[in-house]
Amino acid sequence: MSTTSIMVAALTACAPLSELMGDDGRTVRVYSVAAPSQNQRLEDAFNASHPDINLKITRGASDLVPKVDAEIATGADGADIFIMSGDSWFLRNKENLVPVQGASAESYPDWGVDGFAPIVFYSPFSMILWNTDTFPAGFKTWQDLLAPEVANRVGVRDTMSAVLAAYLQYLQDKNGMDYLPELAEQNPKFYPSLIPMAQAVASGEIGVAYTASPAVVRDLVNRGAPVAATLIEDGFASPFIAGVLEKSPRQDDAQIVMDYLLSPEGQQVFNGDGDAGSPIDGLAGTINTSQMRVLTEENTPRELIAEWGRKLRDIFNRG
Repeated sequence: MSTTSIMVAALTACAPLSELMGDDGRTVRVYSVAAPSQNQRLEDAFNASHPDINLKITRGASDLVPKVDAEIATGADGADIFIMSGDSWFLRNKENLVPVQGASAESYPDWGVDGFAPIVFYSPFSMILWNTDTFPAGFKTWQDLLAPEVANRVGVRDTMSAVLAAYLQYLQDKNGMDYLPELAEQNPKFYPSLIPMAQAVASGEIGVAYTASPAVVRDLVNRGAPVAATLIEDGFASPFIAGVLEKSPRQDDAQIVMDYLLSPEGQQVFNGDGDAGSPIDGLAGTINTSQMRVLTEENTPRELIAEWGRKLRDIFNRG
């Protein structure tokens, strides 16, 4: 036996092969902007049904985009699958994805990038969230936000993005050209994103928010916050899309995770409990988003985002 063989044998006797290979075995890593409840259900259900593969989900927000971009640029290990809102990143990075394979993909109905990036859920943003102590009667329509008692107690967003631009366009199309200027007359308070605005409603800092998402609302309710919400059925939703990264050294196992996620079982696990809408119709516990306007890069070009950036400043006197 050579000296090299003796050294390898000795190391193998002292440590698992997975450690020698610099990995922790058959672990598939997902970077996801989905709600914590969705990620946890998917992780638990997959690991229970696939004991040979360990699914590990890292949650983040917009911070995940530069992280994934850096891993792609340097070839660094990290994410095997990326779940992000909107189709823009996936359309720009098709060459950094691999085709999704497996039986579930063959019949899967909705894609952000055909064959490469399926839409794994739709998150409605057309929700009115209110503090039940402040407004016990609640809200049913967009016009309710223009009532005199709402003045100085309503929250809106002011950090421009594709989602916000598309949402403001939806509100204007739905309610008319005068709606947003009239909402501005309510002297709203501004927040950078959904979560701090929802937390402000829960604490009583404001009484109502003109947008929220089901998972955020459910988390507040589960924590005992005095909140309730109305979902506008012919509202607005953002697609959340997934892709297997070409840089992944674990593509075979990542494809197994994707096949599960795209199956009816995986979709019900991920989107059930009222968290989101699924591209697969009729799954128990999912939200019906079929009547909602869906954000796409096509209907939210950069020009529209820039235009709404200017309108937001003008309408709400943001300087």
